[in-house]
Amino acid sequence: MQKRLHNLRSESLENLATELDTLRRLIADSAPFPNGEQQLALTRIVSGLTVDGWNELSEAYGFSDWLALTLDSSSSFELAHLQRVLDELTHRSERDPLTGLYNKQAFESKLSMELQRVERSNGQLSLAIIDLDNFKNINDTYGHNCGDEVIKTLADLLDASTRSYDHAARIGGEEFALLLPGAGPIRAKAMLDRLCRMFADTCIKCNNVTIQCSFSAGVASLKGRSKASGKDLFEVADKALYQAKNAGKNQVHVTRQLIEFEYDRSTMVHSNEKQFLFSGSK
Repeated sequence: MQKRLHNLRSESLENLATELDTLRRLIADSAPFPNGEQQLALTRIVSGLTVDGWNELSEAYGFSDWLALTLDSSSSFELAHLQRVLDELTHRSERDPLTGLYNKQAFESKLSMELQRVERSNGQLSLAIIDLDNFKNINDTYGHNCGDEVIKTLADLLDASTRSYDHAARIGGEEFALLLPGAGPIRAKAMLDRLCRMFADTCIKCNNVTIQCSFSAGVASLKGRSKASGKDLFEVADKALYQAKNAGKNQVHVTRQLIEFEYDRSTMVHSNEKQFLFSGSK
């Protein structure tokens, strides 16, 4: 009897997996929505399937991108489970799967928020673009698995050796970005120089060989109210990175200032007004 129930349960899971797989292929074959257009969530009630059963099915057939919610006898949601699932999906949507750092889209969102903060507080901000040196040679010599180890090692260094309110991201194959709120060009260069030395001194073990690698970085900074966009910062930092590469690699090049604080000159005291104020005239 137990064996028969197990067989029926397995058969039901297989049928559900087939249906989900068919639906996933149909969605994949459809034209994707352009950014900003409406998206659709699909829900189906499956009687008799438990959370454990769904987790087993999801792991076996790769349905981790599907949202599963349990319903009790009064059809109310399990809010704690819903929150956990949403948190996990949010984390997955924001993170690079190899390194666990922010992906480019999430990083650009962080950059936009920090630019607004600088605008409100007249603070300062630095953006660093980091690129591994001679990375193609590492992949060609030691294989892509070792290349991934080099990437993960740098990601771990960025995550462990920066401040809690800094934001690190992997924005390309071997390219990273680091956002440093409150850091001007001098502090940003000191931080990146330290990271540059630490990484160059790191021995990375892979397939019974030891690999050492370096990176080059370009930094752009701004201070105070500015009309600069995230794209502007990226362009300036990218030019600085190009200069670091051309200068011999394994170094940091900083553009000291992007755009200074824009003073409201209408509130400033002009020279003729100063003469009036300090001449004793009435």
